[in-house]
Amino acid sequence: MFQTVAIIHARGGSKRLPRKNVRILGEKPLLAYPIELCRRASFIERIIVSTDDDEIMAVAKEYGAEVPFRRPADIAEDVPSELVTEHALKFLRDEGQMPEFAVTLTPATPFTKLEDLSAAFELLLNHPDWDAVSAVRKAVEHPEWILREEGDSGRMETIFGNPLDGKYNVSQNLDQFYYPTGAFWINRASNFLTKPSLYGNKWGAITIAGEATLDIDTPDQLQLANELIARRST
Repeated sequence: MFQTVAIIHARGGSKRLPRKNVRILGEKPLLAYPIELCRRASFIERIIVSTDDDEIMAVAKEYGAEVPFRRPADIAEDVPSELVTEHALKFLRDEGQMPEFAVTLTPATPFTKLEDLSAAFELLLNHPDWDAVSAVRKAVEHPEWILREEGDSGRMETIFGNPLDGKYNVSQNLDQFYYPTGAFWINRASNFLTKPSLYGNKWGAITIAGEATLDIDTPDQLQLANELIARRST
């Protein structure tokens, strides 16, 4: 058993940003970013790209990842991410190469930092009773201030039923909440296959910030990412 495998999800049929995973960011395709990140991570022994697409397979191999299988058509559409990781882990298990840990990533978060990924791995190691560790960001808007409309009446109410005045009108009185980023998930592989979930029964997270939280899913977000890359070179 080797310790850790990275499983990068990179299907060919991206909807909102066609061919997203091979779009150019800076001077290389988006897919190159998670591969290069994982190659710099000393605790990751293997890097596997799960894809159904020939071009993505070629790019993955060019940047140093393995493509030991073609992703089946039934999980190459809009399906929960855990199904893709489950397929890869079952493939490795059946080949007698089951890892202890699995790191799930996508090319959509190219600014993920090595120090964040490493900190998450250490956090999981330090909590043997946890199934997983992921990455979150601080929520910008307080849930106590989020409203919903009653039908189409124009009448509003807070989602928790709290008033908007008194103590609820002072942000310092409100709890800090967090939002999942999708930057990565690190799972105990055997626990994952027992109950396929990127979070499991008990999990923790590290908090990331700034450009590391950027999730590219639209042309505007890709443009913003390219602008961030351009600023680095000036």
